[in-house]
Parts: sequence; C-alpha cells; structure tokens
Amino acid sequence: MNLPSSTATSTSESPDTAAGAISPEMCGACKSQDSWVIHSARLRGVLRFYCTHCLLRNHPASFCPTCFAFYDSSPPHQSRRVSCSDCSSVTHIHCAGDAKSPPYRCPPCRDPDGFSFFRPIVDENGARCMDKALSEAFLCAAKIAASSMSKAVTFYRSEAERKGKDAAVAKKRAREALEDVLKLDEKAKLAVSKPSVDHLSGNRDQKPKQSPASNGGLKQIESSATAQVKKQSPSVVVQVKQEK
Repeated sequence: MNLPSSTATSTSESPDTAAGAISPEMCGACKSQDSWVIHSARLRGVLRFYCTHCLLRNHPASFCPTCFAFYDSSPPHQSRRVSCSDCSSVTHIHCAGDAKSPPYRCPPCRDPDGFSFFRPIVDENGARCMDKALSEAFLCAAKIAASSMSKAVTFYRSEAERKGKDAAVAKKRAREALEDVLKLDEKAKLAVSKPSVDHLSGNRDQKPKQSPASNGGLKQIESSATAQVKKQSPSVVVQVKQEK
C-alpha cells in the first residue's frame, strides 16, 4: 500500500504555529510533520496530536504491542496476559512467546532508542508503503484515537448538561433574590409614606383647643352682659307698669 507524500502543501504559518502552539499537522511528541498519520487524542484531559508511533507509545495499556489488538473495554484476563515490568503495557501470553518469563519487557522497552511501532517502507522509487504489520499498527492507533475522542465527547456532553443545570438553578435563585429586593423596596416606601398620612388624618379629627386666656375673656364678657341686664330690668318693669 503506497502512502501519500508528507510534504506540506502550504508554506504559510498559521498564528497558532507561529506562536509555538502544536499544529494538527505536527506530532506533539516527536515533532514529525507527516500530516497524513497525525491522530488527535485526549490524554490526561488535554487534546493532543500524535503520529502513529507516539500515539501507541503513550497508550501502552490500550493494545497488545505484538499483535496490535485493541482493548476496547478491558485487557485480557490475567491468566491470558503478561504485563511489562517497565511500563503499563499488556501483552497476550501467546504473543509474548518465550519472553513471557518474568521480568517480562515489551518490545518498545527492550529497545527504547531504536524501536518504532510505525516506520513506513520506502521502495526503489522512493515511495513509502505499508505492509500488513504496519497497517495493523496504523489501524490500532486509529481505533485508540477514535475511542479517546468518543470518551471526550461523552465527558464534555455531561459537563455541558451539568453546567446547564447549574445555570438554571442560579437563574432561579437570582429571580427569587430580585423578587425579595422588590418586596423590601415596597415595604420601605410604605414605611416612609405612612407617618405623613397619619399626621394629616390626626389633624383633621382633632378639635381646636382654646387657650386659658380666651376662656377667661369669654367668661368676663358673659358676666358683664348679665350685670347690665340685671341693672336695666327694674326700669323696664316700671315703664311697663306706667304704660298700663
């Protein structure tokens, strides 16, 4: 199987690349720019971009490093697997062969500098191609990337639902707080206006009080008028008798 060229078709740098960010066309581990084999995966909560070799190297517990079988749900039973003493990779016991006696070391750990999960073959024409083993490694890396992104989608969907519920609760509390503030404001306005209304109604119902001086003056006037009537009453009686 022939592979496309890894030469970049565009020489212009994006703002993210110019600022030192990892480009989707570059491996974040080995800085390889073989854009046709760059996989996106979520590792430790961060979205990363890896070539096939680096993706498999950073997910040792997700596949068998010998036959490239992808462990979708869980690795094989302990009776049918052997674990590497240097990393967390799990190998089928029948794939380990004679090297399964402890301490077992997986192929990448036996030769950490020279081993590569994915090294394309270059033919006599300079074209790169893959054989069956490389195809299996590439397919395993693609499955790991797809599973990682699927888990990321599930995680972020649950996060979005949780934040949506939190936002609804916060909105309800804010509305209730606003209603309480409006009620308190109305009570404050009523408390300010009530004393003035009571003062006006009290003035209307209250009778005008007369001062002691005015009461004494009225009594003097009444007594003087009574005395004058008494003085004039005998003459009036005499005049009435004479007329008769």
